[in-house]
Order: sequence, then C-alpha cells, then structure tokens
Amino acid sequence: MFKFITYLVFIVLAVSSATCAEFKLAAIIQDHMILQQGVVNTIWGTAKANQEISVTYASQKTSVITNANGEWKVLLTPMKASSKGCELLVVGEGTIVVKDVLVGEVWLASGQSNMVSGIKQVPGLQKNIFSEQKDNKRVRAFINDKWYMLSEQALHTSAVAFFFALKLEKKLDVPVGYVVVAQLGSKIEPFVPSIEAKAANLGNKSSNIFNKRILPILNYSFKGVIWYQGESNRGSKNYFECLQALHRGWSRAFDMARMPFYMVQIAPYNKSVQKTSLISDSVWAAQYRAANEIPGMGLIALHDTGINVKKIHPRSKQPVGERLAALALKNEYAKKVVTTGPVFSKATYEGNKVILSFEHIDQGLVTKDGKAPSYFELSVDGENFVEARASIRGDQVEVESEFIKKAKFVRMGWFDIAIPNLQDKNGWPVFAFPKQVIR
Repeated sequence: MFKFITYLVFIVLAVSSATCAEFKLAAIIQDHMILQQGVVNTIWGTAKANQEISVTYASQKTSVITNANGEWKVLLTPMKASSKGCELLVVGEGTIVVKDVLVGEVWLASGQSNMVSGIKQVPGLQKNIFSEQKDNKRVRAFINDKWYMLSEQALHTSAVAFFFALKLEKKLDVPVGYVVVAQLGSKIEPFVPSIEAKAANLGNKSSNIFNKRILPILNYSFKGVIWYQGESNRGSKNYFECLQALHRGWSRAFDMARMPFYMVQIAPYNKSVQKTSLISDSVWAAQYRAANEIPGMGLIALHDTGINVKKIHPRSKQPVGERLAALALKNEYAKKVVTTGPVFSKATYEGNKVILSFEHIDQGLVTKDGKAPSYFELSVDGENFVEARASIRGDQVEVESEFIKKAKFVRMGWFDIAIPNLQDKNGWPVFAFPKQVIR
C-alpha cells in the first residue's frame, strides 16, 4: 500500500511539474542576440502545458501550443541581414520582451584553452584593435550563458573568435555573432555526441561537454564552426577518428549536411625543447587528413605567428582569427580571398639535388626572415632524418645534403618544435609536411 501511495505521489508531482513549468525562453535567447540570416530560426522555451504561446519578430507573428511537458518552439521564416535592433515579443502566461535582436551571421567557436583565451592575453597592438571596436554594435558574443556587446565584455572575450567575427563583419557588412563553447584543457572526446562516440569506440569519458553545453543550443541556427583544440590530445593515435566522429555528430545534431568546420593547426610545442614528433605524428597528421578527406572541414597553419615553443598558448591571435575568416569568406560567402599557404606536391631528383614542387602558390616563394629555407630534412630509411640545405628556385625548392647522396625521403618542419620560415609572398606560411617519397 505504501509503495502504491508513493507511486501516486510521484505521478502527481511529475504532472504538476510539467503543468507548472516556468514560462521562460531558452538561455541563449536573450537581449542583443544575433539570428542567422537566410535560414529558419527556432525560438523555444517552456511554459504551462497546453498553453498558447505567440512569438512576434519584425513582420513575423506565429503561435504554438505547448506540449504535455510544457515545451514549445516556433519557427521564424528566413530573414535578410539587418543591423537595426528589433524586439522579439513572446506572449504566454505573461510577456517576455527580448530587446535589440539583429540578423546576420552566427558562428560557433569551440575547442580548448587557445579558443577560450581572451583579448587581455594578446599583444598590445591587437588589444588596441579591440579597444577601437568596443562601440561596434554589430559584433556580439555569447559566452557563459549571456550575450555581450563588445563594450560590456571588456577583455574577456575569445580573442580568436573576436578577430574572426570582426573580419567577417567588415568584409560582409552584416552583424556577426559568435557563441563560445570551449573548455580549458579538454580533450576532443567530451565534445563528441554519444551516438558517434560509441560508434567510434571513444570511451566512457566522451560526450559530457556535448551533453552539458552543446545540447542546450542545438535549436539555435549557426553558419558553421571554428575549432581550436588538440593540445590535450598530443600523442593520441585516434585523433582523426575523433575529428571524424565530432564532425559527423555535430552535422547530424545541428541538422547541417557537411557542416562548415574550420580548424587551427596547433602550434609547435615542447616544454623541454626536445626534437620529438609527438604532436606532428598524431594531431597534425590527423588534422591534415581530416581537412583533405572530410567535406566541410578546412585547416589553417599558425607556426609563423611568433610562436614560443616552450609555451602552449601562443599570444598572437589576430592572424589565427583572420585566417579562419578567410576560409569562411571563400567557402561560405564566395569571396575571392587567399585561404592557404603553399602545400607540398611532389619531390623528384635532378642530379644530386631534390627538387620540391608545391601547389596553391599565390605570389611566389620567399622566407619570412630572408634567410635560406629552414627545417628541411632528408632520410634514407624514413626513420632517421638529417638536416639539409635548401634554396628557393622560382616556385620550387632545391634540397641537398653532403651527408646523404641518395635520400629516399624528404620532410619539412615535421617535429614538435620546428618553425619553418618558408612562405608565400602574400604572408601565408607553407604547411609543414611529413616524410614524402622522392620519386
């Protein structure tokens, strides 16, 4: 009898809880938010069960009846970008007014500490750029469950995401919002949805960040993702599988086929300054493969941005954000911009010299410091590499060594503290590359 009464009490409480659900909006729907232009936008929240909710924004008005759990959502038809702040009016048991809502471009900024890192950590000249934009009402950020104007969030916004958004706002002439979901020191696995994590055998520690921080914003409309993570996965043998599962899972969860997903190649780093390839053979290799094999993914390098190999947090974030923006501008907005430095193409012999050719050369090869190209190495067995001399010959590089007369393999910058100086004249660095067979 006691169990029966307890069961009845439980049912009554459950029904009462659903019936009396608080009339509120999802946490991300707040004053100063930016809605994604050109797509259906979802407005959602909770209220009493079976209650009518009406939503008005600009010229649109729509209504819905809450379900038995008090949940509701309405869909706003696609809108053009607008820098004029409008009110979003939600009427149910009471009235909620969301003020100063714009329409433009919205991106999700995710990863670990280098995405979290704020403007206060960047060099002075980059801080000045932020200060000059503090009254820019078209760039806004959602961080820690609140939408911020630049004037409100001071120096605590993600520096990479800020410079990314600012570049888009200037080039597209529309409002740009960025939603930061990043975690200090996190591996990639906690960001992967459980379905894809199980399919890829990623272990029991997967999905907790996705469940806590991504699930609550799944109904929000985004253009794509910028991703800066990998430092905590140094040495991981399955980082490519993790990236594959993450992209597949987020594309499914956000209902975006081939979700735009632009990555930062993590910086050269080894606190003990040893010549190891822990990062390059694991994270870099996986990032390269993902960018080449997974539709929607792209990658930018940053080893030329003043890296200190003893520090895991590079200070200069402006070129990182702007290079990510270049990928977005070209691929998502059809702008004619450079999005990559030269990429290794092939290696052949010409006498005793190895001649390297590259793809995606825009304005010609130079070195950042005016010296000979650095961090080129040759090997006979593909395991033991020796430093080699290199020189630029037009759009090619000649490599030779007096210690190896007939090398079979060549590589450039493929160890954890290498910072090669070869670049295009437009300022984009040549991607480091692992051992390649000399034909």
